[in-house]
Amino acid sequence: MSKRKQFVWPVAGLVIGTLAAINPFYVPHISLLAGMVAWFSAMLLVLMLSSNLIGSRLGVLLAGLFLAIPCFVWALPLPRVLLMCFMGLPFATAAALVLAPPIPGFRSRLAYLCNWSSKSQVKRHARFFDRKAVLRLLIATAVFAFAIAAIKAVSPQGWWLIVRWLAGGMMIYAFAEMATVGHNLVTAALGISVPPFFQSPHGSLSVGEFWTRRWNLPAAELFRKFCFMPVARHGVWLALSLTFMVSAVAHVLLAFMAIGKWKLSIICGAFFLAQPLLIFVERQMAVRRWPPTAGRIWAVTALAITSPLLVEPALQIIERSWGASNSVLLPDVTTLGFVTAFCLFIALASLGSCSEGQARE
Repeated sequence: MSKRKQFVWPVAGLVIGTLAAINPFYVPHISLLAGMVAWFSAMLLVLMLSSNLIGSRLGVLLAGLFLAIPCFVWALPLPRVLLMCFMGLPFATAAALVLAPPIPGFRSRLAYLCNWSSKSQVKRHARFFDRKAVLRLLIATAVFAFAIAAIKAVSPQGWWLIVRWLAGGMMIYAFAEMATVGHNLVTAALGISVPPFFQSPHGSLSVGEFWTRRWNLPAAELFRKFCFMPVARHGVWLALSLTFMVSAVAHVLLAFMAIGKWKLSIICGAFFLAQPLLIFVERQMAVRRWPPTAGRIWAVTALAITSPLLVEPALQIIERSWGASNSVLLPDVTTLGFVTAFCLFIALASLGSCSEGQARE
C-alpha cells in the first residue's frame, strides 16, 4: 500500500481523538498523575503493538484517542500544556511506524523512535564529565532566573510590557540553552550519542536556521517529513507557508486548551504565520552571506519583533505555576529539574535501544 493511502490511519487517529475531546456526553475529571500514567501507557502500547502492519494501525488509532486525555486533566495551565505536548509523542511515533516497513523487536522500534534524525544516530562512546556543559548550564540557569525576576518585577501594562516581553524572550532562549547543555551533560556522562532536541537557538545565523537546525529539532523533522516535503514539489514557498500554518493551528489549539482564551490563542498562532515572511525577507537580503555576527543580530532582532505574539500567551500559561511573586527559586529549580529529568529519560531510553545492536557486535 502506498504511503499516501497509509496517511488515512493517522488522520483517522486524529479524528477519533477530536471526537473524544468534544464529546458532550461524558466529560471525565482526570488527575495530572493519571494523565502522566496514560502518556507512559500510550507510548508503551504503541511500541508493543507496532511489530506488524495491523498492530501499527491499531497503535495509531489508540494514540489518537489518547490525545484527548489532556483536555480533561484538572491541573494548572503549564502542566496541562506540557502533557498535551508529550501526548503528541506517542501519536507521532505511531504515525511514523505505520508509514514505515514493519520493525521486528521492541528494542529495534525503540531505536527507531530515538533515531528520529537521519543525520545523527544513537551510538555509544567513552563516558566523560563535560565541564563546559556544566558551566554553560549554570550560566543559562542564572539567565533564566534573571529573566523571571524581571518579569515578576514589572507591571504587565503600559510601556513596561516591552520589558516584560524582552525578558520573556530571554527566558525562552535560556530554557532552550538549558535543554541543549543538559542533553550534552547527561549523554556525555552515560557515554552515548543521541540526537539533540535543541541546539543553542540563540546562536542562529538566520531565522531559517533557527527553525530548521536549532529549535525543537524533532518537531522540525516531523514537519519536514509530513508537511513540507509532500508539498514542496508544488513550490517551496507554498510548502513553507503550509507548514507554518499547520504549526500555527496546533499552537492555537494548545494555547486555548491551556488558558481557554480564543483571542490570546489566535495571537499565539499569528507568531508562526509571521515566520515565512521573515524567512522570505532574509532570503531577499541574502542574510546567509552576511558575517556571522551580523546574521545573529538579524535573527535575534527579527524574532524579537514578532516574539510578543508568542511570549505573552506563554507567560499567561506559565505565571500561575510560578509561586510567590517575590521568589524566583521555585520556578528556576523546577525548570532545571524538569530539563535534567527529561534529558535523562531520553538518554536512558536511547541507551536501552542500542543495547541489542551492541550485543550483536
